[in-house]
Formats: sequence, structure tokens, C-alpha cells
Amino acid sequence: MRKWSDFAGRPPSFIANLISLGGKDLSLGNYTPTWRRQRKLAHLAFQSSLRGDMEQTKTLWKPDFISQQVFRGYGGQPVDVARDFSLHACGVITTVVFGPLDAVVVEEMHDCMIELVKAWGAASVKLLDFLPILKIFPNPSFRHLLSCIKSRDAFVQSQMKKHQESQGSSGTQNMVDHMLQFLKDHDTGKWGDTGLLPDHVHMAIVDLLIGGTDTTATLLTWAVVFLLHCPEIQERIHEELMAVVGLHREPTYRDRQRLPHLSAAIAETLRLRPSAPLALPHMTIRDTRYYIFDSRYGTTVIPNLYGAHHDGSIWPHPLEFRPERFLEEEEEEEEASSKAQRHLVPFSCGARVCLGESLARMESFLFLAHLLRDFQILPSAPGELPDLRGRFDFLVHCKPFAVRLVPRRVSDAAERGHHRPEEQKARAAVTGVSAWSSAEPNPHPQRAMKSEGPIFQPLLLLQPRGES
Repeated sequence: MRKWSDFAGRPPSFIANLISLGGKDLSLGNYTPTWRRQRKLAHLAFQSSLRGDMEQTKTLWKPDFISQQVFRGYGGQPVDVARDFSLHACGVITTVVFGPLDAVVVEEMHDCMIELVKAWGAASVKLLDFLPILKIFPNPSFRHLLSCIKSRDAFVQSQMKKHQESQGSSGTQNMVDHMLQFLKDHDTGKWGDTGLLPDHVHMAIVDLLIGGTDTTATLLTWAVVFLLHCPEIQERIHEELMAVVGLHREPTYRDRQRLPHLSAAIAETLRLRPSAPLALPHMTIRDTRYYIFDSRYGTTVIPNLYGAHHDGSIWPHPLEFRPERFLEEEEEEEEASSKAQRHLVPFSCGARVCLGESLARMESFLFLAHLLRDFQILPSAPGELPDLRGRFDFLVHCKPFAVRLVPRRVSDAAERGHHRPEEQKARAAVTGVSAWSSAEPNPHPQRAMKSEGPIFQPLLLLQPRGES
């Protein structure tokens, strides 16, 4: 969209204003000169904390530790891994923002952020955006939200205070250090009405903590769900990992060009289940035009990422999990893959593009690379596959399910990639799902690949304020 800045505003919201300390949040704040300065500062601090090289962040957390210690500890028994994924994602983003923290502190912060998002989604809380006057009446859900906000702010402020007290004493700096140093070096008064305050740093941190936890964990969980339904794709990725990485070293982000099937599976998961199907409401900041729609200043615009990713005119068989649409093995496929990448916008675009997109992509790649190399993902019982119909709210969450993570035997390494059809059928009898070659038609397309769920149309919903 060439006029992306015309749609970069945020409509007024009582609850959003309350949660964001008066609109000082990157996700919820309006598009103003102060917001642009805050966004630039957060971006620079984020990149500086990673030292300009995403690969170096692998030293901040150990996905191999997760697979070796936590997942192996389950002994191949059925378990709900959603919380493990969520805690892992939270540990990554807190390390980037604050540096290493005690596991107990990370878990407390994780539970606080998850509970806040849950409280925000309560119907009696959402109603206050339309009728703020109702806040004077008893509302347990609203009181709970206020309690979550108080706990959140106490945690962030305590961490900021620690970093302010130790500023300059450590040779390594993380994101909060860079942002606090900026406030120290630039007197707030010199910027006039567009100056940044500690509250802007506070809310930028909150933005990354929430966005870097629930959304990344949701992506990882959906990837596991789709791979459970498509075991042949899971095996193909494992064989690719064994051929490229093997057992003698750990996967790195630089391997992604040599692991196209894993990259394609992640991209297809992002297409089918964008973390925020309708994103957050946008608002026009000036009179503008979108195709045939004339939109005046103050028009609320809802980007429909889910609808864009399920448009049958762009995506053949849009409800099916087909990672091959992102592969470039032939000249015609390369053109189709490039088209698919252009139309994939799970992290939004323009001024409102997700600040942590690069970290989320690397984190999901490395985590799944370790998981799929070291474990076979099996249903909790033969034939018991997770429901592909998600719970649609602000995020698209999986319905609860159990999975068995069976450690791969090292002695099988030499045999991987050389299974005969009869061996594939034998493994299918154990897993309870059919195995079929990519060269053959899928005998169970509805069960194995079809992603059920509503498709919202049109791409953008234009809703002029004050008029029907």
C-alpha cells in the first residue's frame, strides 16, 4: 500500500488508553511525532542489543537445552507443550530486553502478561470502549484488569530501576540500557512537545514482552499442529535437517537457505494462522482514498490479514496446508514462490510492522529446527489429531491438545531418508496417520491438510466514525 502512512493512526479507545499509560505504547499509541521518535528509538535499541547480527542472539538462550532437558524429561508421554513454548518465547524476549533473568522471575512476568491479555479480552471489559460510563458500576473483570496492569507496571519499573542504578557498570548492554542511555543523553526538555519520557520506554518494553511471548508461542504451537496432520512433511524436514546439519553441530539461522522445507513450513503456518487475524484497528490521519473507497480523516480501518492470507484468487486451495507454495525448486515454482512471499504479511506492514519480526522469524526457525531434528512429533494416541479450528479472538489460539515428543534414536541417523513405502506404512500404523509421498495425491486431503475456520471478507473494513 503506497499510502500506508494515511492509515497509520489508532482510533481512540478508553481501555487502550488505560493500558498504555495514556497512549504511550507503540502498538496502541496514535501516529504522532512523539510516536515516531519512540518507534525509532525502540528499533535502534533493539538492533543494538543484538549487536547488528541476529545470529549472535543464539548465545542468549539455548533451544537445544529446551529439547534435551525439558522435552526428553517427558519420556515420550502425552503432554500439552503450549506452556513450554510460551515460557521459552518469554525467556527469549526478556533476555533481549533485560538480559538474563532468574527462571522464577521470567515465569512470574510471563503469567502476569498472559493474564493481562486474557483480562483485556473479557466481554465486560471490551464493552467499556463503547460505554465508558459503565466503569462506575461493579465489574469484577475490569477490577482484575486494573490489578494486572498494576502488577505489570511494578515488574517493569523494578527492572528499569535496576538498570538505571547499574548503568555504565557493565560492558554489555541490552535493549533497556540503550533506551535509558538515550533519555540520559538527551534532555527531555530540548524536544519540546515531542519529547520522550520514561513512560515511553516503559511501554515500549511492555509492547515487546507481550508481543514476543504470546504471538511467537502461538506460531510454534500451530506449526506442531499442522505437522501432526502432515507427518510426511515432518519427516521430510527431519531428513533435510539430518542431511544439512546432522548430529555433529547445532542448527544456526544461517542454515535457513539450505533448509527450504523448514522455512516453507513456517511461512505456510504464518499464512494459515497469522497471530493477529484482524490486527489492531487503524485510523486514517488525513482524507485519503483506497481503491474505490474515499476515507475521511478519522475513519476506522480494520486490516483483515486472515482474509488476505485465504484469498482464493491469490492462494490456490487456500484452506490447505501446502508449504510447497513457498518452495523454489523449478523456474515456474520460483515465480510462484516469489509471488507468495510478496502476499504474505503476518507481521503487518508499513509504519505498524511488528518491531520484533526479525527475532520472531529467527526464534521460530531455530526452535523448530532443534525440535524436529531431535524428536518425532506424534499424536497422544493413534488417530487423535488436534482440532484445526482455532479460537478466534485478538490472537488465533489452538484448542488444547496433547502430543508425544519421542526422541530420535542416534543409531537411526544413517537410515533416515531411506525409508521404503512399506516402512512408511508401518510407521503410519504406529502414529495413527497416513503417510504419502509428495509425488502422489493426498488420500486424505480434508483430514490431513485442510485448515478449517471462518474467512473474513473483505480485506479492509471501512467504518466512518459518526456515520452509518
